[in-house]
Amino acid sequence: MRTERSRGNEYCSTDDRTAGQSTGRENTPAATGPADRTAIGVDLGEHTLYTACPVSMPDWKGAYAIPGDDLCARLDALRDRVAALLAGDADRETIVARVRRRRGALLEALDDAAREICDYASAYDRPVLVTEDSHYEPDLWAWLTDPNAHRGTAWLLPTAHLRLRAVAAEYGLEATTVPVAYSSQECHGCGVIGDRPLHETFRCTNPNCRVETVDADSNAAKVLAQRYYPDQRCAYRPPRSLATGERSALVADGGSPGSRRDGA
Repeated sequence: MRTERSRGNEYCSTDDRTAGQSTGRENTPAATGPADRTAIGVDLGEHTLYTACPVSMPDWKGAYAIPGDDLCARLDALRDRVAALLAGDADRETIVARVRRRRGALLEALDDAAREICDYASAYDRPVLVTEDSHYEPDLWAWLTDPNAHRGTAWLLPTAHLRLRAVAAEYGLEATTVPVAYSSQECHGCGVIGDRPLHETFRCTNPNCRVETVDADSNAAKVLAQRYYPDQRCAYRPPRSLATGERSALVADGGSPGSRRDGA
């Protein structure tokens, strides 16, 4: 059993992929070609925890979204409380008990959200959940004690990703990943790298594309679904290369671009 990686692992041990939940059978059903499956892209974020969009959906407005604001508020409150306990005279057992209780409740909430996504996906023919290839491992103690830690990348997003895969296994749903690079900046309609004038919105810069300004999370979910299939992305790109230094990569819910290995 893996433990949390930081020096505080005695406070936050256990594996967020399996805690309180049986992973069931492996979520890799009998192999079939991508053309036989309905890819459902699932974009993860903080304020919108899961956004699911099937590749076949013609209008991004039909995407299924689950808010994450409550989880964010609970993580913030737990951080403040742990800081107060560490600054006071609370003993180790008190801190351990509080963190474990709150962590268990957070995992239950994540599992409930993941079940909603799996219920939604199950309505489609031969569904496969498609998420980005996350580079992060959950480290709750880092979020609770490191002032420079980002709430999403430290714990919430990698744990949400792991819990979704575990719950999908219970449902017998296949879950797979695709490259994350620029998935939040690529237009689902034409493949052009567009703009994010506001965090919540995406604007396509291709004048010949039908897509104008759309919900960013729904667009990203559709892009992830499209990446499941080979040779399905438009080859069109702006004539000028968009090097990393010319356009900073956007990351989930405001994290520092320097914290990601890939632009996303």
